Amino acid sequence: MGIFVSVEMTVMLFIPVVIAFFLKKKNSLSVEVVCILLILMGVIIRMMYITYTSLDVRQHDVHLFFSGQEGHSEYIEYLYNNMRLPDFDPRDKWQFYHPPLHHIIFVLWLKFLNLFGLKIESGINTLQYLTVIYSTLFSVFAFRTFAKIGLKEKGLITATALVVFHPTLIILSGSINNDMLSSLFAAMAIFYTVKWSQDKKLSDIVKIAFCIGLGMFTKLSVGLLAPAVAVVFLIVFIKNIKEWKKYIAQFALFGIICCPLGLYWSVRNYVRFGVPLNYVPKLSENTFQYIDKSPLSRLTDWSLYQFASPFTQWGESRGTYAEFNPFIALLKNSMFDEGTFFGESITLQAFCVGLFLVNVVIVAFSLVAMVIAIIKSKNLSIEVKTLFGLIFAVIFGNYVNFCIQYPHICTQNTRYCVPLIMTGAAFVGLFINEAEKTDNKFHKGSVAVLSKCCGAFCVLSTIVYTAMLYEYCMNDL
Repeated sequence: MGIFVSVEMTVMLFIPVVIAFFLKKKNSLSVEVVCILLILMGVIIRMMYITYTSLDVRQHDVHLFFSGQEGHSEYIEYLYNNMRLPDFDPRDKWQFYHPPLHHIIFVLWLKFLNLFGLKIESGINTLQYLTVIYSTLFSVFAFRTFAKIGLKEKGLITATALVVFHPTLIILSGSINNDMLSSLFAAMAIFYTVKWSQDKKLSDIVKIAFCIGLGMFTKLSVGLLAPAVAVVFLIVFIKNIKEWKKYIAQFALFGIICCPLGLYWSVRNYVRFGVPLNYVPKLSENTFQYIDKSPLSRLTDWSLYQFASPFTQWGESRGTYAEFNPFIALLKNSMFDEGTFFGESITLQAFCVGLFLVNVVIVAFSLVAMVIAIIKSKNLSIEVKTLFGLIFAVIFGNYVNFCIQYPHICTQNTRYCVPLIMTGAAFVGLFINEAEKTDNKFHKGSVAVLSKCCGAFCVLSTIVYTAMLYEYCMNDL
């Protein structure tokens, strides 16, 4: 059966390509339609991914259901069985310190399935459909943001494609912890902040408040967007100081909505159980994951042996060194998460190396493009420059600090800075748009190299994350 499923889904993957071909022949293929078809391809890839990715594969802190192993699985079970928030110190059970919105949604979904006679034992196998929806909506809001900030033609298509085919977002589409939902709320908050900065509508600031508030009720790290959003608020306020009453009223409404939603869980646990407001549990130093290096050496050691493999290295217990440089680790697990999961296939290994290398080039381009855009671009408003620049500074800075404060291999994961995928893709698209307007040969050459790398990135990501399905199905015969 497995091989037939793989063939059917691979055929489906070409449906958007066929649609694009016929629309182009009729001169009806607009840039927006291309982006929609790319997002449709992303949906198919994500559905293929969850076909061979079960609830015990490439998860983070989930553990097995009905095993009493704690983690997100037991959190969901607890809410399902008791229909109330934990009435004990959440530090007593692993991962129960997280805000509960994501888990509550899962429980409501499982209870809904109960109405049709589907018990929890079967219902949990459908949970990944929700995370596929979250991941797809992330792509939709990224596309809407790119269009809103003025990306056009090739720049808009490239930026959208980078998000749609990004391995982190494919992997998170099958991960049933709270990372994908919190990332979706972050993407929505970014979009509505850009929209509000242009339109100044009350409805948009209400949406920003709900996105950040509900995001923090899913995972507190969504609050890292708050400084960037606050500065955008301040810039708009100063620009429109004559209408100060209008904006004070909007900001007050924002606070009334966002603060209770975002801070409720932390304040509740602090008042009832004395849990620190920014509590994150630490792993023991007596574990193979502990990185016994000074912060300075971790940040400055770029020895070439760290690039011998595109996969995260897990120390002597697995016959390698322990991945320690947060920057290199980020490049690796953004493509393949924390594991090597391609068996002995030399061909797939080669595809993985290629995907890693083109991603390094794209990341380098995006960082340079970000600096150039923030300093020189006349096509981006000061609000957008500030928003994207501060999002990068705060989230990336928090990631590095997190890696230093919690010196373990698993801390160095892209899931802690997913919004940077969106902002990085935006700067790549912007660079392409602006460079194509000039006659500078260096800029033209740079765009040619970048475009080829982005195309290779999308193709290689698709091959890697669909070829795995074939390998799974062939082993299942």
